[in-house]
Amino acid sequence: MLLTAVSEYSPATDPGAFAERVLGRPLWPHQLSVARSAARHRLICAGRQVGKSTTLSTIALFEAATRGNITVLLVSAGEVASRRLLEECQALAVGSPLLRGSVLDDSKSLLTLSNGSRIISVPASQRQIRGWAIDLLVLDEAGFIDPEIWRAAEPAIIARPGSRVILVSTPWGGVDHFFRALWQRGMDAPSDQVESWHWPSSVSPLVDAALLEQIRQRETAEYFRREFLAEWTDDAGSYFSESEIMGAVADYRMCPPEDLESWFERPYAAAAGLDWGYAQDASAMALVSVLEDWGANRGMLGDDYALFVPWLEVRHGWPYSRFIDRVVETAGRYYLPVIASEVNGPGEPVTQNLREKAHAAGADCGVYKVWTDNRRKMSGFSKIKVLLQRNQLVLPRDPELLKQMRSLEFEQLQTGSLRIAVPERAGHDDGILALMQAVSSVNMQGVSRLYSRSGGSGSSPLDIETVTTSSGLVVPVQARPVAHLRMPFMVPTGSEKGSGW
Repeated sequence: MLLTAVSEYSPATDPGAFAERVLGRPLWPHQLSVARSAARHRLICAGRQVGKSTTLSTIALFEAATRGNITVLLVSAGEVASRRLLEECQALAVGSPLLRGSVLDDSKSLLTLSNGSRIISVPASQRQIRGWAIDLLVLDEAGFIDPEIWRAAEPAIIARPGSRVILVSTPWGGVDHFFRALWQRGMDAPSDQVESWHWPSSVSPLVDAALLEQIRQRETAEYFRREFLAEWTDDAGSYFSESEIMGAVADYRMCPPEDLESWFERPYAAAAGLDWGYAQDASAMALVSVLEDWGANRGMLGDDYALFVPWLEVRHGWPYSRFIDRVVETAGRYYLPVIASEVNGPGEPVTQNLREKAHAAGADCGVYKVWTDNRRKMSGFSKIKVLLQRNQLVLPRDPELLKQMRSLEFEQLQTGSLRIAVPERAGHDDGILALMQAVSSVNMQGVSRLYSRSGGSGSSPLDIETVTTSSGLVVPVQARPVAHLRMPFMVPTGSEKGSGW
């Protein structure tokens, strides 16, 4: 059978229609989202019983049946697993009255259709993977597959126009494993190249919620989180949990200083944090301010506000003088009552230079020296953690910032205190340190909304576009700080090493 008809939602062009009309197995919404994605790399972190095999088999058959002379390669962590996935493809094909006549060969490792397309199944072996020219590469339980196998498999799609890759796994593998790193990239910054999905067991409409709760009660927390919540459980040494971080992320547009509009001739207020990089590091500037949500979060936060990051800038290879000029320029657009500038390493002379240039430019700002010692880190990062847990901090979907937050580790010292740092193996910490400095300069105690009990916080546009974090916080797509709000800002302490907080 060759599917040649072309129309919207036709089995020839749409995997959802193909699954329903040809295979007789309609896809669930979470499966359909993956099947219809146009991303070149599609990645799924999944729990138990969410329909992984059905999803992969349906996509493999759709590609093979609707495109002639293509090759689909199924790679699994072991030989038994690789055969099981191909058997699912064979069962769907043979069970379809419209497709079974197209099956020419269905051996243990090969399914051939009459249009010349092949679905080949192999275990994760460099010898068996190398040499193929692949149109669709599927890696099942990718978290268990050695990175060298991935390096052998990925080049197989380079020379094939329209080639695609699908990687699926339960949450196994360290932060540097190819599956986890690529999946996180697709979660942080989805694009036409990489898109990711998170499928806990509860996403399946067939899962018994009562039974799931019984399993949660009798199993260890680590086992349940990994197998059913589809969460990596190696964050025991991570300062921020994955749920804390991703629960605060929203797809809002930040406010570049040059694009900022004034409100009654008064710029928006924010606290700024600066981290000065050495030769190989970057200099970073993070702004934190109070989010104007027009009362949309009143049900969740009551009279409290949420903070957000209106601007974040990380510059690699810039001389200090150039970054100082950028900070002064930003202070001329925003009202920055507090600029917390670290004085570790090169920070002392650089901060003094910043003060002088800001004064010469007539910038309405305050530049304060801070020493980023362990006590300041403990205070600042714990403040961020509390805000995340209270749903009072919104983070931008900035891949590098999110990576640094995930990489932040803590170690219990014999003195009883914590050592908090991003290890060298995990990369830079400039962005998260700048954010810590900014958050440390905000004091929300005693600050509440200025609206009547019968209304919102002000007049908002009726057609304002919003997005929502996974924790339920509503954020305007074009996020802005609350105008004329000076109260939350505080002068940072800890200008000398060891003075702490």
